[in-house]
Amino acid sequence: MKKIIYILFLLILTSYLYADKIFFTRGSADFNEIALSFDDGPGLNTKELLKILDKKNVKATFFLLGTSIVKRPKLVKEIYNKGHELANHTYNHINFYKYKEEDKEEKIKEELLQCQDLIKSITGYRTKLVRFPYGYFKDDAIDIAKDSNYKIVNWTFGIDWEKEVSYEDMLNLYLENVKPGTIFLMHDLHKNPVIIKILPLLIDKIKEKKYNIVTVGEMINKRVKEK
Repeated sequence: MKKIIYILFLLILTSYLYADKIFFTRGSADFNEIALSFDDGPGLNTKELLKILDKKNVKATFFLLGTSIVKRPKLVKEIYNKGHELANHTYNHINFYKYKEEDKEEKIKEELLQCQDLIKSITGYRTKLVRFPYGYFKDDAIDIAKDSNYKIVNWTFGIDWEKEVSYEDMLNLYLENVKPGTIFLMHDLHKNPVIIKILPLLIDKIKEKKYNIVTVGEMINKRVKEK
């Protein structure tokens, strides 16, 4: 848990250090808005998540993974047709923190553009936001994102991958982080009954706190105008 807190601190600090409007971990603190984002899909959780989002009249942002898109292209189209935001999570989910080959910069760009082109071929939509796997945000990725007309968006809080965290604790941890501009991270690739169980309650509680739930793009656009 300490490691997660430290990483989140670095992510938040870096978002304020970069003044080039490229890297973000949260939205504006001036608006009571929350963004829900889902990584690695479309996957086994996506259809159920879409049902919940439809029922609650909420739009989310899906950071789609190329290898998942190939398996479920119709689901990508469904996400798009339902009015949710499509974003880029690269093609193969490479951990660029550990990538040591000499072609690293070329590989980052290839992963970004390959996923972009795949999404566009299915929906006609050209993605504008990228979240590199494992929250990678070093200078090479930032330069490539800028040159490719992308914004890098990581997250403010997420914990759904921690299997030892109980349903009640997970819900409470997300609720404790309901603050202006929070971007929540969750995943929809694997079947996760805990997320399916907490999401309706999380949405209800967010609304009870008088927060609007918006897409990441909507939130970031307001942040850009502040800078």
